Formats: sequence, C-alpha cells, structure tokens
Amino acid sequence: MAKFTREPASEAAVVNSLIRKLRPYDSSTSYVSERPSTGGARPLSGMRPIKASMSTAAVWSCVALGVVLGAAIPQWPYEKACGLWLGLYMAAVGIVVIAGIWGARVSWKSRLGFAHTIAVCTIMWGLALTAQEVLPRIGYAKVRLAWRCHDGRAAVDHDATRLAALKPPVTSGLAR
Repeated sequence: MAKFTREPASEAAVVNSLIRKLRPYDSSTSYVSERPSTGGARPLSGMRPIKASMSTAAVWSCVALGVVLGAAIPQWPYEKACGLWLGLYMAAVGIVVIAGIWGARVSWKSRLGFAHTIAVCTIMWGLALTAQEVLPRIGYAKVRLAWRCHDGRAAVDHDATRLAALKPPVTSGLAR
C-alpha cells in the first residue's frame, strides 16, 4: 500500500501509481500534460460565456408589442359573434399568443426576469381570450353559440324558439 504524505510531488506519484494499476496496458508513465502552458490557465470546458441574444431595448419592445396587442384585442371594432369576423378575431388572438411566446423566448435568452413574467402573462391573457370565444361554441359554457351565422346571429337556442312558437301572438294592449 502507498504511503500518504503531505508533499504534492509524492501525492502525484501515488495518483500515478493508482492509475497505472487501473490501466496496466497503458504505455505512458506520466499523466501530466506534456504541452507547456502558454499565457494563463486554460478553461476546463469549451463552454463560452453567456451573451445576451438581443439588446435590452429590443427585448422590451418585443414584450411591449405583445402587451399592446393584448390590450387592443378587447376593443375589437367588428362583430365577432360568428362567421368570418369570428375567424379574423381568433387569428388576431392567436397573434397575441404568438407575440407572448416570442417575447417570453427572447426575454428568457436575454435573462430579463421581469420582461419574461410580463410575456408569460401576455400568453395567459391570449389563452383567456381564446377560451372566452371557444368554450361557448364547444358546449362547455351555459350559453351555446355557433361558429357559423344563422340568420345573422350566433345563438343556437332551440328551446327559446319552441317556447316562442307556443305563445299566442302579442296584440296591442287596447283590445281589453
């Protein structure tokens, strides 16, 4: 068994002898680098330091774009109950979600935590706007709406139309 002392040279010799025991057919006798060091110490890995992919102003402009789009969507100027305008509205909401994902990605890569939080909130806002329009049309909400327009309306209330057919027609209040 090898003797352990506190001298660095003897510790290196002990390590070399233990490595030789592990690799008996290895022809090299020393495991010290044969190349002399030049300059300073070399890094242990080939990893490069983290560099921001975009400037801080560019990241904040991407995040602000998603926030502005998300804030503008509730003021949609057209009818979004059904038909083509509903499709365009859903495409605009999809763009809000995509802008939020884009802002979250660039803020994550640039290591801007607050910008990333705002971008994730933009994604959730876009998904909430999507759910507001999709859930009534797939039967999850109390009110049932249709994707296509029927007589210019999206409401599909079969019970209300049956009850209206059973009621007598309303006449003027002077007949009494």
